[in-house]
Formats: sequence, C-alpha cells, structure tokens
Amino acid sequence: LTQRRCALSSRPPLSPPMSGSELWCVHSDPCGICCAGVTYILLFFADWVVCTHLLPPWLGLSAGSCVLGLAFLLISALAVASHLRTMLTDPGAVPHEYTPSALLHDEKALPMCSRCNGFKPPRAHHCSQCDRCIMKMDHHCPWVNNCVGFFNYRYFLLFLLHLAAGCVFVMCTCLLGHLQGHDLLSARNSSVLFVAVLCSSVLCALGIFLFWHVYLVLTNQTTIEFYSNRMDAMEARREGRTFRNQYSLGYRANAEQVFGPRTRSYLGWTLVSRTRPPGDGVDWPTHPREALHHV
Repeated sequence: LTQRRCALSSRPPLSPPMSGSELWCVHSDPCGICCAGVTYILLFFADWVVCTHLLPPWLGLSAGSCVLGLAFLLISALAVASHLRTMLTDPGAVPHEYTPSALLHDEKALPMCSRCNGFKPPRAHHCSQCDRCIMKMDHHCPWVNNCVGFFNYRYFLLFLLHLAAGCVFVMCTCLLGHLQGHDLLSARNSSVLFVAVLCSSVLCALGIFLFWHVYLVLTNQTTIEFYSNRMDAMEARREGRTFRNQYSLGYRANAEQVFGPRTRSYLGWTLVSRTRPPGDGVDWPTHPREALHHV
C-alpha cells in the first residue's frame, strides 16, 4: 500500500505533511499570474485615487478627511494581506505519502484519485491546474492564482469581504461628494469616475459571490459538494427519502470549522491571522453532537 502514492508534480512534497504553513506559489499558470497582477494594480490605483483625487479635493484637509483616508487604507491593507495569504498559503495539497491508516485492512475500499493514482481523503478533489489533490477543495481561482481549499478558504472569504467593504466605501464617499455639489462627470474627476464605476461593477458581482460563499460556509459545503449534494437530494426525493448533508453540524459549528472557535467577538474572524482552521482536513465529524475539537 505504501507504494501507491500521488504522482510527483512540479511542487515539492509538504514537510511536515498537511501543515498548511509552507510557502506555496502556483507559478505554472500565466492566466493566474496576470489576474493576480491586475488585482494589485487596481487596488493600488484605487488607493491613489481615493487619497489624492477624492478625499482631499472634495472634503479638504480636515480631520474627517484624514480619518476616512486612514480607514480606507486599512481596508485596502486587509484586502491585500488576505489576498497574499490566499495566494501564498498551501490550500491543502494531499501529501505524496498520505495513506489512510483506518482503512488499511481493505485496500479495495480505499478512495483513490485516478489522476494522481494515489489515496484521496474525504472531501478532497483533484485540481488539474495545481496537479494535486486538494483537501476540501472549493475551486481554483485565477484571481488569487491558487486553489481555494482547507487551509486558505478563510483568507479567501476575508479577501471577498474586505474588497466588498472597500467598494462600498468608495461608492458612499462618491455619493457624499455628489450631494455636496461635486461633478463626477467633469474632466478633472475622470479618475474618480473610473474608480466609482469600477467599484460599483465589482460590488455587483462580488456581492453575489460573497453571499454564495457565506451560504456554503453556514451549510458546510464546498462549491463542488453543493452540486453533488443537489443531485443526491434529487435522487433521495425520487426514492421517498430525506437527504441531509452529513457534514453540516449547525450554523455556528460550520462557521467555526472555517474561522476557528469564536473568542470574544465575531469581529475577530474578520482579521487576517495565521490561525489554522480546526482539524487536519482529513477526518470530519458527521454527528451533530460531536465536539469541534474532535475533528
């Protein structure tokens, strides 16, 4: 059994296995590298426009303008930090040496990956772009140039949240300036108009995407599992049975599997930290009364 391992890819094996702490970079996807670069260019361009062309000319060099500028830079810094963590964190690549010890007595029953020709943990899926099986894989996102999986899903959600907050900030500031008589359509405000249109467009798409992932978190599903669960639910209805997602433990327990146990406030979940998600990405509780620390 120990000879059946995932085929070697362009990435080195993890050490220690399944740590989620090793520096990770997908360097074989030109589209992902370009998308990540465009993301940073637009973020820094928005910082420059807000801090030089929007707040000082419209609100003056007042204390309120400085506070708003610092608040926007903080939101932007959190977005950049969460994007970097998403992009450079190992999403949960199944180590080459992974062997499910609990199932060694029955090799034929072991879940296998036909692409890696190796053992595959529950909820893991093969990513053709990363050329590895990823634990609790949601999807491969070119905008973060990485898979979204067990170890970096929290950072991905925080990136969506902070980016949406930044877009709302810009739109509200532009609206405030418009109510004060500033003309967005004037030539001197062309860069402000561009950022305002960009933020409103991004927010329309990002809002739907963010709410979608909030729903997935609260129901303890990935995007891949949502579609497979929907097919299983349809089959169960045809057979007169009731389908239930075996991994769903309740809204709070499901959220804690992504963000970690809540300490004092839910606001702590919005900070970018190096806190690992509970568990190891291999064994998952399926009973509502099982404690999260038993994952």
